[in-house]
Amino acid sequence: MSSRNSLTREDWVSAAQHMLMKSGIDAVRVDTLAKELKITRGSFYYHFKSRQDLLDAVLANWRAKATEHVINSLREAKVPPREQLQWLLGLPLHGQSAHDAASIELAIRGWARRDKHVRQAMDEVDSYRLQFIESLLVKLGLEEDAASRAYLIYAYQLSLSMVQTSGTADQRAHRHDLVARLLLQGSDVALN
Repeated sequence: MSSRNSLTREDWVSAAQHMLMKSGIDAVRVDTLAKELKITRGSFYYHFKSRQDLLDAVLANWRAKATEHVINSLREAKVPPREQLQWLLGLPLHGQSAHDAASIELAIRGWARRDKHVRQAMDEVDSYRLQFIESLLVKLGLEEDAASRAYLIYAYQLSLSMVQTSGTADQRAHRHDLVARLLLQGSDVALN
């Protein structure tokens, strides 16, 4: 590849995300990415003004795919709140795509510990996700402690996506169903 236009902006963002997951934020450098992609730095500067511009694009891409796209897809599907919650609770169990999502999530969270701008974006994403989960719980009649339950569901989702799970797929599904029932205990909602 030698043409400036042979790589898209999205290719650079994807390469930066992979580098972030593999080696951390300090490894996300223009020279390193160009070498990895086997292309000149000129291609980078065709698409981005600076490294910071690329980092902002990585953050925006993660936010869009991991939060806005997920929530908008659920809203557009027009399925009942119970089904939306079931799908959200099971999201960390969706195979390789869940593993990839957890990897970038963990990398972004690590980056947020060092960068106030990223921390602010992470806080906004967390708040947006929690509000969405809480709104589903309210629609299910669990308004009394919806905020606390939303927090538990969200913490469960994050931990499930980042903890190695043991057992067979059936055992993991059974454990997941049990936790989901506990999180919704006291409601008339069954997650069968």
